[in-house]
Amino acid sequence: MQSYFIKLFGYDKWAMTRLLEIFDQKPPGNPRINELLSHMQSTQRIWLERCLGLKESVQRFQTRTQETIWKDMESNHNDWLAYIHSLRPDDFKRQIVYTNFQGDRLMSMLQDIITQVTNHGTHHRGTIIGLMKEEGYLPPNLDYISYTRLMES
Repeated sequence: MQSYFIKLFGYDKWAMTRLLEIFDQKPPGNPRINELLSHMQSTQRIWLERCLGLKESVQRFQTRTQETIWKDMESNHNDWLAYIHSLRPDDFKRQIVYTNFQGDRLMSMLQDIITQVTNHGTHHRGTIIGLMKEEGYLPPNLDYISYTRLMES
């Protein structure tokens, strides 16, 4: 399970990097794109802090510059990988207790939280691709299978 989740976070970083490189060349006109890119970084940090039993240090929706999004992506990626590397096989079935944004105290299995984190990014990248098309961008291929083929070559 550990190697699978490491691979998913590798994909997440690859896909995010492809988008950020495009926006480095031509910043998006629609502010919603930056909001989503920023939100994705916030939620990765929030879920990691929940898993570590820490107080949340970021807001779910906050404004970031492109440069800060890059830095936060690197930091989140490295911190998630370090966390996953520290886990033993049985840890993935461990229940994590946390409070959601509505104030409800919940419990989820760690492997489900990690899956949520990577799927959440994929979901929002899909939304960003739609917004990119509206602005006339040629959207990149962000398919997971394309990432796996690239890694195998």
